[in-house]
Amino acid sequence: AQRAVLGDLHCGEMEPQLKLVFYTNTGKEETKFFTEQPLGLQFPDKMPIVIRRIRQGSQAEQLGVELGWTMQSIGGRQLDGMTIAQACATLHEASGPLRRCMLVRKPPLDAQSVTKLSAKLHSFEEAESVPLLKRFGYAALSAKSWETTVELPELHLGMIDGCREISNPRHHTWYAINGKIITGKGATTRQWLVERRLAHIRTLLHHPVKQELGKAYSHHFEKARFACHGAPPGTFTRIASWLAALSKAINSKALPPA
Repeated sequence: AQRAVLGDLHCGEMEPQLKLVFYTNTGKEETKFFTEQPLGLQFPDKMPIVIRRIRQGSQAEQLGVELGWTMQSIGGRQLDGMTIAQACATLHEASGPLRRCMLVRKPPLDAQSVTKLSAKLHSFEEAESVPLLKRFGYAALSAKSWETTVELPELHLGMIDGCREISNPRHHTWYAINGKIITGKGATTRQWLVERRLAHIRTLLHHPVKQELGKAYSHHFEKARFACHGAPPGTFTRIASWLAALSKAINSKALPPA
């Protein structure tokens, strides 16, 4: 996977590092030094921290971290005796100085159909939505309501100019969607880029949003008509316009957390 690095270190300045120590599946101790975030590690909200998913294109994947490894220490701090909240806070604080990068994920050529991609993507239960969103700076009371007294991070969804024509085994056009979450008045930024077919965007994003908003959909997307079937000329512009309108609707809390 390719990565676009955000920001440069000053010449001669030592790059911040984060030391994570793991126990492997065979009980061996493994030490990994991270220099960028997101780390790419996903785990359940319980102790001990056992790695259940590794994001494609992340440094965790590059360093050879494996599923099933158990995190033992963060930056020299042992996790024994910590609650999951304390461990997550420690990890968040320790990874703060690392440079931030954009995850660029390869198109899922093994999941070209909507059904296969939907099955490939990790789904979350409504009960998991609140703690999941909290990791990205969002405050939700439940899966259906936002915390009204807290300002949400600013979400930007857009398109990277250009698309890829891939024939494997059938010919399809893949559009690059760029996402950005800005928290703390620009203090921190998370960015990512994924490639999706028009059918993926329509079925897995457009249709659920339209169903959730109901009659209010036309209000939020009046000037942002979704792309037509068959990807005729102008499809790129329509998708970009629709994603911008979606970002605005989410930022205004028009859509529920889940």
